[in-house]
Amino acid sequence: MRSVERILAVFESFSVERSSLSLQEISERIELPKSTTFRIVQSLERAGYLVRLEDQQYCLSFRFTRLAGLVRGTLGIREIARPFMTELAETTKETVSLHTVSGPYRVCIDSISTVTAPLRAVVQAGEQIPLQAGSGSKVLMAYMSKADLTPLLPAATKATKQTKAAFLEELQRVRENGYAVSHGERLMGISAISAPIMGVDGQVHYCLSVGAPTVRMQMHEKNFIKLVVAAAANISRQFGGKNQ
Repeated sequence: MRSVERILAVFESFSVERSSLSLQEISERIELPKSTTFRIVQSLERAGYLVRLEDQQYCLSFRFTRLAGLVRGTLGIREIARPFMTELAETTKETVSLHTVSGPYRVCIDSISTVTAPLRAVVQAGEQIPLQAGSGSKVLMAYMSKADLTPLLPAATKATKQTKAAFLEELQRVRENGYAVSHGERLMGISAISAPIMGVDGQVHYCLSVGAPTVRMQMHEKNFIKLVVAAAANISRQFGGKNQ
């Protein structure tokens, strides 16, 4: 199992920004001795998964393109996220939802609830919520381009009763922390924790959320944050991206 993890670590060391790496750089990124790294890289080169360039750097081969073509074309974010959402809902005993952006709205793609208590957060698939307040909206807005974010700021600052500067600072903290928490921002007495789902292009088009009555959420907030962030990271990896 260790050898498999090491091979995967080599593959994961490449990125859009660094599509070719020297042996030393790979060694540093996977945190293994250069001699060990060389043996792994040499085996992957012989197997056709890595190519050694003229400048002695390595890059991924076109073999990955062929393998990528074997991925089911219909495999979407909902199918990928479902197992992790189900596990998260069963662990937290709260409502778990998946969201994306559609114009000025946050749209719920899927929702799972295992809550048996009468007091619970209700989120339905297909529900559209203005991109203003709430942890899900803030996560999606935090990773938007300036051009897409700017038109949304007046309504968002009004809804959250913040200045533009304060709201942008909060979005920056969301990016740094890798999650957002809200208490009663969108609905009184309801809290939520959301984390971004990274795509293969490094962009965030989706987020994962757990919603619950504030009285219950505050009892488990720290643990729920860890669970949501971990689930979002797992979905990201399956979706081809990699969380912070």
